[in-house]
Amino acid sequence: MGGFLSKYPELDVGDIADEYDYIIVGGGTAGCVLANRLSASGAHRVLLVERGPVANTFKSRIPLLSMSHQDNPTFVEETRSTTQPSMDGLDESCLVGRGLGGTSRINAMIYTRGLPAEYNAWKDAGRAGWGWEDLQPLFVKGERASGAATTNLVDHGTKGEWHTYQEDDFQWRAFNRNVEAAEAIGLPFIPDLNAPQHPPFGCGKLHFTITPNGTRSSTYSAFLPEKIAFSRHNVLHVCTNTVVSKLETTREGHGPLRVTGVHLLGQKGESRLVRVKKEVILAAGPFGSPRVLMLSGIGPADHLKEHGINLVKNLPAVGQNLQDHFATHVTYSVPKQESLLRMETPWVFLWHFFAYLIFGVGYLVQPPVQLAIFASSKLFDNNGLLGPSDKLAEKTDPLPDIEIMPMPWPTSNVADYLQWDHKSGIYSFLCVLLRPKSKGSVRLTSTEPQASMEINPRWISAPEDIAALRTACRLAMRLADGMRSRGLPMKPFQVPESEDDATVDEWIRKHNRTAYHYTSTCRMAPEDDPNGGGVVDDRLIVHGFSNLRVADSSIFPWVPACHTQAPTVVVAEKAAILILGS
Repeated sequence: MGGFLSKYPELDVGDIADEYDYIIVGGGTAGCVLANRLSASGAHRVLLVERGPVANTFKSRIPLLSMSHQDNPTFVEETRSTTQPSMDGLDESCLVGRGLGGTSRINAMIYTRGLPAEYNAWKDAGRAGWGWEDLQPLFVKGERASGAATTNLVDHGTKGEWHTYQEDDFQWRAFNRNVEAAEAIGLPFIPDLNAPQHPPFGCGKLHFTITPNGTRSSTYSAFLPEKIAFSRHNVLHVCTNTVVSKLETTREGHGPLRVTGVHLLGQKGESRLVRVKKEVILAAGPFGSPRVLMLSGIGPADHLKEHGINLVKNLPAVGQNLQDHFATHVTYSVPKQESLLRMETPWVFLWHFFAYLIFGVGYLVQPPVQLAIFASSKLFDNNGLLGPSDKLAEKTDPLPDIEIMPMPWPTSNVADYLQWDHKSGIYSFLCVLLRPKSKGSVRLTSTEPQASMEINPRWISAPEDIAALRTACRLAMRLADGMRSRGLPMKPFQVPESEDDATVDEWIRKHNRTAYHYTSTCRMAPEDDPNGGGVVDDRLIVHGFSNLRVADSSIFPWVPACHTQAPTVVVAEKAAILILGS
C-alpha cells in the first residue's frame, strides 16, 4: 500500500487494493454520505472513487465566497447544453460539482426537504418504501439543526452530521419589505419551511447547510471529513482524481447480470481493474451515473450501437427523463446600501472579511438568497394577484409549481449584468419553475470517459411551463410594487416592457437560466413504465442486475418541488439501509 497523497488520506489509483466489498462511483453530495454509512461498522471494505480532488481550501469553507467556485474548474465540470429551440436557439452552461462533496461544495447551501405530498406522490406511483413516513426519519437522521430552526425540534434533528442553520432575522431590510408585500398579496409567512404541516403557498426564511461557526457544511465536511477518513483508513479508501471508464459485468447461467469489477483510469493515464465482492453503487450524479452505465453497455441499444459499444443490457430510459428547475428573472435597481453589490467597494469588503474572520458575522456568512416565496400558479389572475380568498382552498394544489427567490444580487446572465452602471445596487427576483412538464436527455458524445456529455434539457418545451413562469414573473412584479409602496426605492432595471402574454413569454425565452437541479436520468420506475420508463427499481437496483445500484438525484421519479440537495442526501441514506439490510 502506497502513502497518502496529501494531508487528507486520499489514495492514487495505483495504491488501492485489488478487491473491495463495496465500490462507490462518485464522491459528491450522495457519495460522501454512502461512504460514511457503509464503512461505519468497520465490517466492510469500501472504495470511494471520485473524478475530482479533495481541495479543502480556506475559501471553500466560507459560505458566500465558496459559491464563486462555480467558475473554478477544480470544483466544477461545465458543459454547454445543446441549443434550445424553445429559447430562440440559446444554450446554457450546465454545471455539476467536482471533487469530494460535489455540488454541495459550490451551491447556495439551501436546505429544503419538500412537502409530504411530494413523496406520497412517489409512493402513490408505486414506489414502495418512498412515502413521507418512510423518508421523514431519514431527513432527521443526518441533520444537526441550530439557530432559529431549533425552536421546532419536533421536525428537525440535532444529533446528525450535517449542519443546518436558520438566522433569526434577515441581513437585508429589503427582505422584510418583501415579506410584507407577499403577506399583503395573501401569501402567509411560514416560520419553518421544512415543517411538514405548512401550506403549499407562502413565504419564509430559508435554512442553510452552514455550521454555527459560520462555515459551509457540505456532505464532504459533514460525512467524510479528514477525521473520519483517517480513523477508517483500514476499511475505507478514498481514491481521488480517478475516472471510472466502465463496469466489468457477467451473467451466470440464466440469472441476472452481475458487476464483477470497475475499470479505473488515473490522472496520469494509468488504468486498472478493481474487483467487487458485493455491490457497486453509482453516485456520480445526473450526468455521471448515466455516463458510466452507457460506457458499460447499459442503456439505449441504438445509441450504444452508434458509438460501437457492446450491448450488455438494453435499457432505453438511461439518460432520458432529464428534468431541471428552469428560471427567469425580473430585476430592479435599488440604493447601493440595500444590495450586496456594495461589496464592490474595497473598504466594505475588507470590513466584512475581517468581521467574518474575527467574529464569524457579516455578509460572508450567508448566501444572497435568504427568502423563498412559493405558490401554485393557478391561484393567480393575469395581473399576478390572488383570486378571491374563498376560492383558494378549492384551487390549491398540494404542491407549489413556482418559487420566487429574491436576492440583493444579479441573477441574470453576463450580458444582462454588463448593462448595470455600478452606481446603484440590484435587487432581483429569480422566478423558478418547480414542476416542469418538459423532459430532456443526456447522451454520450464519445467512448472516452472524460468526454463531455450531450445535454439537451428541452427547457420550457411544454406550453404549461411557459404559462407557469409567466405567472411567476407577474407575481414578482407585484411584489416589487408592494415593496416600493412600503418605502423601498426600486426602479425597473430588467423587466418585460409590458405584461401581455406575448411580451412576457418572449422575455422568458431570452432572459433565463438553469437552477442546476438536474434529476431523473436514471429514473426509479418499472422498466416499461408508461411515463418514460425506468432504470432502477424501488431498491435502487438497476433493472436486470443483482448487485448494481444508483443512489443520487438521477433516480428521482421526477424533479421534486424543492431544492434538491436534501432529498439527494436522503436517497443516499435510504440506499445505505437497503444495501446493509440485503
